[in-house]
Order: sequence, then C-alpha cells, then structure tokens
Amino acid sequence: MGDVSLWSGTVQAGFAAFALALLAFCAWLVRNILALSKSTQEVVRANTEAITKQIVCLEEIAKSSEGMRRDVEQLRFLLEARPCLVPGRDNEKPPRAMP
Repeated sequence: MGDVSLWSGTVQAGFAAFALALLAFCAWLVRNILALSKSTQEVVRANTEAITKQIVCLEEIAKSSEGMRRDVEQLRFLLEARPCLVPGRDNEKPPRAMP
C-alpha cells in the first residue's frame, strides 16, 4: 500500500463525500422538522378553536343558569308569601280528632 497522508486526494475526497452526506442529512432533518412544526401548529390551532368554543358554551350556560337562579328565587318568594298548606304550621290549626 502506498503512502497515504492527510493531504492526499483520496482522503480529501472521502472528507468531501462525508461533508456532503452530512449536509444532505441536515437538509433532510430541517425539512422534517419544518413539516412537524406545521402539523403541530395545526393541532394547536384546532385545540385553540375547541377551547374557544367551550368557553363560549360555558358563558352561555352561566348566563342561562343566572336567569334560572333568578326565576327560582322569585318562585321561592312567591311560595313564601302564600299561606302554608300543612296543618299545624304558621296560622293553620290542625284538624280536630273525631271522638
């Protein structure tokens, strides 16, 4: 075998080929990272839309439950204003026992 030094043509060609292979690998890796980033952004966008819809729905539920709470409170006041129908309570007298 001949004398192979660091500056020989075969060693330099090997380093050049290895550098090109590394450059191709880096380009492939960057392309895949960009594709992954794009799909991740789509997932984040879809999740954000879903969360926004849930917040809107919860706000509507809160508004409707507030209205229902007011209605129930108003009904309670109306019922409290009526005389009690249970004998022995409030101003009602219990029925007499039959002899």
